Amino acid sequence: MFVRLLQRMVSTAYLDACQRCNDWSGQLTAELRPRALLDVGCADGAFLGKYLKHQPELFNGIEASPPLRAKAEARGIKTFDVDLNGAWPFADGSFDVVHCSQVIEHLHNTRLFAQEIHRVLKPGGTALITSENLTSFLNLGAMACGYTPFTLMRCCGWYLGNPLGLHYQEHVSEDVPITHPAYAGVTGHVRALGVLQAQQLFQRIGFADVRVTSYGLMPFPKWLGKPLETLMPRRGHLLLIRATKAAAKI
Repeated sequence: MFVRLLQRMVSTAYLDACQRCNDWSGQLTAELRPRALLDVGCADGAFLGKYLKHQPELFNGIEASPPLRAKAEARGIKTFDVDLNGAWPFADGSFDVVHCSQVIEHLHNTRLFAQEIHRVLKPGGTALITSENLTSFLNLGAMACGYTPFTLMRCCGWYLGNPLGLHYQEHVSEDVPITHPAYAGVTGHVRALGVLQAQQLFQRIGFADVRVTSYGLMPFPKWLGKPLETLMPRRGHLLLIRATKAAAKI
């Protein structure tokens, strides 16, 4: 009974935090009005379509799932099947904005991923990245109970290690075979960053301005957690990264 009550409370707050997180990256992308845009993990291409008020001259996406990639192509997004733990098939300085929602936590070569974002951005370009925060109150609570952090429950398609999780012991198919180079990343969370770690990583990569915060101070209910977020910016469950590449020297 207690577990169900806790799950309902956390689920409501989580959905609210996810929506605010989506609005953050989607609205900022629209405000920047990029002429050249890359959406990493674009799925079916519908996400940014809800926010963009213009059609970028160049709109590329990266997506591993063939059915989702086909839908993104139908929306006019030229998509690529790329193992994001490796190099990307784009020239240096190709994009004004790189948008990436809930992908970075699926990768083991996080450093190369951040380097590739920096490389393909034009001088003065912006990266907008959302993920989950390993050092959230919710994850710390799970570990205090001896359970796997919520963020790392999904192991190659199976939700394991935390009976408090909503999808505990469920299996999710991603339409990608286990032998595919990107399989492990597509079907599980591999490396989750904390707020401070994310800030330091993108600074080390060479971004000129890096701002990192978090949303969703669970397991507190929304009415209590949201006002406390500004006081505890490293404890929310959703991670928000805005990183700007240095402008070209005149």
